[in-house]
Amino acid sequence: MKFFFALFLTAATFFSSTSFSLWADYTAFETLLKKAKKENLALPKPQFDGRYQTLNKKGAALPVTNIITDEFIAYASQDNKHILHVDAQFGHIALDVLKSNVAEYVATDSDKRHLAVIAKRANKLIPTKNLKALKLFHGSFPNSFKEFADNSFDVILLDRVLHFYTPDQVTKAIKETLRILKPGGKVFIVAITPYVRRFESFIPQYKQRLLLKHRYPGHVKNLKYFANPEVTTPEQLNQMHDKSFMFFDAQFMHFFLSKTGFVVDKAFEFALGFKSITWALDGRELVGAVARKPLARPSFPAKAH
Repeated sequence: MKFFFALFLTAATFFSSTSFSLWADYTAFETLLKKAKKENLALPKPQFDGRYQTLNKKGAALPVTNIITDEFIAYASQDNKHILHVDAQFGHIALDVLKSNVAEYVATDSDKRHLAVIAKRANKLIPTKNLKALKLFHGSFPNSFKEFADNSFDVILLDRVLHFYTPDQVTKAIKETLRILKPGGKVFIVAITPYVRRFESFIPQYKQRLLLKHRYPGHVKNLKYFANPEVTTPEQLNQMHDKSFMFFDAQFMHFFLSKTGFVVDKAFEFALGFKSITWALDGRELVGAVARKPLARPSFPAKAH
């Protein structure tokens, strides 16, 4: 009996530590098309503010692009690049870039249903000659990204991804991003600041943490605690992410990137870009950043003495 109990503990430890990488893989386009048809998967109806609720209840797809994603689209669409889009949701941005000729567009998501929706939409909207560049990867960032080799991508998009993590997970995610980018490659990042109406009750605590020089002032253990009932329905509260969450501002986005080894081109706060009584507050609702992986330093032979 002791043997089987010990075996169970060992197996449990193994699966808990490797669960992300065990199921991480590329999924065939045709397989995902069949899944979309079998499960009747499609882009969901927009909510009252225009956003599309994700199927795994991790945020929502926005109805419009923003300053950072527009810059990403323009940059990624040039020079036949190898592109990685983390948590691509329903593929709004991917479909835009795939109108151009790119070498490779890897769209990832931890929910295979999202990838099936992307495949279904791409099959209808993208020219056949461009579809060959689209690769759909089922896996959770950053753990499963061990599947990607060092220096694999010219550009990576992390659009409203990092704020779902703890500080340690954010650091790990940025390190993995640095590893799989090619030297000179760029990462484009968008995250949420505390300055949104839905979570404005957190702002006083956030400002106090800043004054006290808290190491991670934007980190909260349960997001639901700060939800504004005036702009959050019971259904939305039930669907809301109820685990660790990290609000960013420009200063702390710059801090996380630079301490990991990135050269930060810019980091700034900006407005949503669309009307929303739920989110719009004072024009600082989002934070964006563009950073580069340093070029590899040339090595020189040691001087003879």
